[in-house]
Amino acid sequence: MKEKPLEHQIYVSQIFSIILAILLSLGVSLHYNLVTKRNSLDMNIKNAGIFISGMPEVADMLKKGQPSEAFNKRMDLLVKELDYIDVVTICNNDSIRFYHNNKALIGKTFVGGDETAILNGASPYITNGKGTLGSQRRAFFSIKDDQGKIIGFVMVSVLTTSISQLTRNILLVFLLLAFVLLSMGFLVSGILYNRLKKILLGYKPEEFRKIHIERKEVLDALEEGIFAINTEGELILINESAKKILDLDTMPEYGTRLTKLYPETRLPHVLQTGMPEYNISLMIKGKHIISNRIPIIENGKTAGAVSIFRNKTEYTRLAEELTGARYMVETLRALNHEFKNKLHVILGFIEMGQPEKVTDFIINTSMASTLAVSEVTKQIQVSSIAALLIGKIIRAGELGIRLTIKPDSSCLESELHLPVDLYITILGNLIENAIEELNEQSSGIKEIEVGINIWQSGSILSVDDTGRGIPAAMRDKIFEKGFSTKGDGRGSGMCLIKNLVDQHHGIIEMESEENTGTSFTITFTEEEHHVSGNHYRG
Repeated sequence: MKEKPLEHQIYVSQIFSIILAILLSLGVSLHYNLVTKRNSLDMNIKNAGIFISGMPEVADMLKKGQPSEAFNKRMDLLVKELDYIDVVTICNNDSIRFYHNNKALIGKTFVGGDETAILNGASPYITNGKGTLGSQRRAFFSIKDDQGKIIGFVMVSVLTTSISQLTRNILLVFLLLAFVLLSMGFLVSGILYNRLKKILLGYKPEEFRKIHIERKEVLDALEEGIFAINTEGELILINESAKKILDLDTMPEYGTRLTKLYPETRLPHVLQTGMPEYNISLMIKGKHIISNRIPIIENGKTAGAVSIFRNKTEYTRLAEELTGARYMVETLRALNHEFKNKLHVILGFIEMGQPEKVTDFIINTSMASTLAVSEVTKQIQVSSIAALLIGKIIRAGELGIRLTIKPDSSCLESELHLPVDLYITILGNLIENAIEELNEQSSGIKEIEVGINIWQSGSILSVDDTGRGIPAAMRDKIFEKGFSTKGDGRGSGMCLIKNLVDQHHGIIEMESEENTGTSFTITFTEEEHHVSGNHYRG
């Protein structure tokens, strides 16, 4: 059997609860009212019986042994005033009626047989009997003379039809009230249902549940880890990838404080500042993670924060391999170009008839190239960075520029704490800018010195050149996108460097002196938040 939609189940359950509550409350109330009314009727006929049986005229009439016209008239007036009484009869010891509000029954024998006990001296009582006028609720009271001898009885009753009519009237009122309450219940249920639908952004509960399940499946299928917190720092969303990256045994419950699961998280900081952070590099459980932290803004206020992070360990390895291969290809191209140039030099010496110079040229060139490659690979043991430097050394050499690595430089694969492509991008742009600057010089010393020092908790990169320096008026603009002294379509390299340094909370220091040279030093440490900036010294 097909399961009913959730909204139908909610609506039916709500209506059933309302009906049940109304029926229970009205049932108890109806029972209480009927019992109260019955007790009230019993009390009324008792009081009437006590009053009539105690009237001296009643005993006098029974003693005389005949009905009294005057007394009957007085009794008729009394019975009319007691509108809740249907029958009043006064009988002697032989059950002969001396008074009855139906005059045709006076003088006839009492019908029912339930008067025997009262004539035998029983205390007043109430019975359900059947008389001449039909079924009745009867109260019996004895009438005694001055010596206490029973000389007759009084019977006061209410017809069962009157009780039934009263019951029907009460039931009708309660049914009307039940109908009104049910109508109000349906109306309130409809209002609540529409309100719920509005809260659920116009979706029915079943549709909303389906969307929630589908979105959760999509989030769990993502390789990126995602978790979000509310303003109290409590977890409101987490997917399977985040659970795996954080090495959690079970999926945490909604409302768990994020700091209990991941004490090092800085997501609460984003919650406080309301400022997003993109492409933050960090280590979680030995995994290299790139994280974006974004505040959740609702109606202009921060309602929470979400972290989207991905495990870059494998991607970084592949990227390093690809980047290294690219720079190896560029290095081979540079070597091929240099090889052709050297062949032309050798051919020239041969044509000039100077074979001894050919020998010296080959020996010196081979030693210089071997020495340059040897020094780089000895100090820089990350293949992609080494390939970049070798390629730049060869290119610079072709342009008459001497590019060297500082003797104290050191870079081991195991010491890297940031992505290798970050170092390649920064060094590649800084060295290329220096080469272009020195290549435009027509005279003077043309030298570039590169320093690379990387250890587990930090790194320092430096590029110094002997160029013309940066004019003081331009130093504040060199990191602006599109600004360049080399013409249109340039000016993206330094802006890219600045963005990367800011994203990884590094520091850029620049020293420049006109006609002397420029030095850039970039520092990264494991402390996440430094005040990044530029320091100029003329």
